[in-house]
Amino acid sequence: MGLPKSLGGWQGNPVETLKVYETLASAEASVAWIVWNNHLACTFGRFLDEPSMQEIYSDPSHVYANSARPEGIAKQTAGGYTVSGQWTLVSGCELADWFVLRCLVVSEGSPTTLGPGANLKLFFIPKKDVEVIDTWHVGGLNGTGSHDIVIKDAFVQERYAVDFDSPVAIDNAYSRLPIGCINAAGCAAMALGVLKAATDELIQICLEKVTPGKSPDLRDRAAVQATIAKSKTLLASRRAQLHNSVEVLWNEAQQQNAFTDIQLADVWAAACEAAREARAMVSEIYAVAGTVSLYKKHRIERAHRDIHAILQHGIMQPHWMEQAGMAYVGLTPNAAMFRV
Repeated sequence: MGLPKSLGGWQGNPVETLKVYETLASAEASVAWIVWNNHLACTFGRFLDEPSMQEIYSDPSHVYANSARPEGIAKQTAGGYTVSGQWTLVSGCELADWFVLRCLVVSEGSPTTLGPGANLKLFFIPKKDVEVIDTWHVGGLNGTGSHDIVIKDAFVQERYAVDFDSPVAIDNAYSRLPIGCINAAGCAAMALGVLKAATDELIQICLEKVTPGKSPDLRDRAAVQATIAKSKTLLASRRAQLHNSVEVLWNEAQQQNAFTDIQLADVWAAACEAAREARAMVSEIYAVAGTVSLYKKHRIERAHRDIHAILQHGIMQPHWMEQAGMAYVGLTPNAAMFRV
């Protein structure tokens, strides 16, 4: 996913990718998270020239990792750049064959710190130049292996350095889709998948924990009944809103139309609200399930950890709802990734 069809990628309706994320997350959130990150790293490849894309993405067995955090420094040199830095939270780094990493480019006369005028680029770097530092000791999403990585003075050819303003080499409807809000929609789809898993397990526990002669069982509690009904309704409504907003962008991309800020805001808002409400709903399920929620053998326990980890991602922060709101009241959203 995220690559052109000529490289074995998925160029179809992005709503289908949301369904994939949700399905995977309902089984194991860490697996979905790696697939989602791999997709983003492949999406960044749209800015490479075709020979470079072919070199990096032609092997279907390869896995890709990325970090959009500008935690590295790139110094211009003959034919390319020398890259050094330490990046945090690089999901799938132990599996990755290639890394797409953001750096501050430092040259004579350019800013040497982040801020106005800073020159930021994405660099495509093979695993041979990357050292993984064992830092990922966490509760939620603990299967993602989101360790730190270190690179020291790796040479990167000029053609492997791109930015979000670089031309798209292979034009198609999928490559016209915005990266930022589509990525947010994917994150929200995973949150919905985790909520579905927690909801399904609570229902299953209610059906299994029926004790003859005992009243009330878990399923007899009004709070449990209401929580299940509320969760199923939330899943259906938020999923529909998310899919519909992304479908609008897909239709516009197919017709080669420019996206309006309102259309982009609809996706950002749908994604952030779906994820936020899913987290709250999982917490409610955790509470009404009683002591069952404490045991690692039950999916509810893991869902509670995982969904809180998912919502810590920068693309799910309240800032993006504020950006969407700016568009709705006639202001111009000013976050760098709002339209990318």
